[in-house]
Amino acid sequence: MKKFSIIAGLIATMGLSTSAYADVFKLDKDTSKTAWIPGGYTVDINIKATNTSTSSIVLDWRVSALNLDAGWTLGSVCEPSGNCYSATTTGLKDGTKTFNSAAMTPGQFGNFKVDYDGDAASNNTKATLVLDVSSGGGAITKAVFVGYKDATGIKTSIIKDNDIAIFPNPANDYVDVVYSPSADVKSIAFYNLIGKLVGVYKVTNNSSARCDFSSDMPSGIYVMRIADSKGNVIATKKITRQ
Repeated sequence: MKKFSIIAGLIATMGLSTSAYADVFKLDKDTSKTAWIPGGYTVDINIKATNTSTSSIVLDWRVSALNLDAGWTLGSVCEPSGNCYSATTTGLKDGTKTFNSAAMTPGQFGNFKVDYDGDAASNNTKATLVLDVSSGGGAITKAVFVGYKDATGIKTSIIKDNDIAIFPNPANDYVDVVYSPSADVKSIAFYNLIGKLVGVYKVTNNSSARCDFSSDMPSGIYVMRIADSKGNVIATKKITRQ
């Protein structure tokens, strides 16, 4: 089977305010994105997770979101201690199980890795997986793995709506948005179907944002307008709140 591997960059918890990495481990990159070129080949992007504390730690993680366009399949998820779990592992894909890495001694480092198979997918499609990572019940940090299938490789800027990953959709309490840092996203606005502005979120993270729905935002269909620092709308999306 032809595969490509994405070894994850772990990003600070998605949100609308500045967030910090967990104080017992350090991650050396933001979001991990790479491309499957038609014909298939193997790509590895290595991002370190290092134990920065003075004691041994265990990294706890689970899949919090998985969105595969048609033709994409998930192969496995590997943790920094070297253990790998196939997509058929009970509780992996649906996020109902939390996995625990082997203990990492002070200064020890390793990599998170996700394998996707995009051989049967069409061009201009993508696969996105998000992990919730923590240690010892501490703050959750998001790990985002985005794979593209495009003849020109990884996109360096957002030029159309399809370049932005939004999940879950339909949504209940929030929606996560993942985008290219070069897009310079600074705000995300929500409008109802009659064009009334119902919420605006200021973005501080350069590759992702979490938009929490207010209690007075009823169930229904909304239009998201994503704007850059100059106020230009660079993408428009429809979402459904259940």
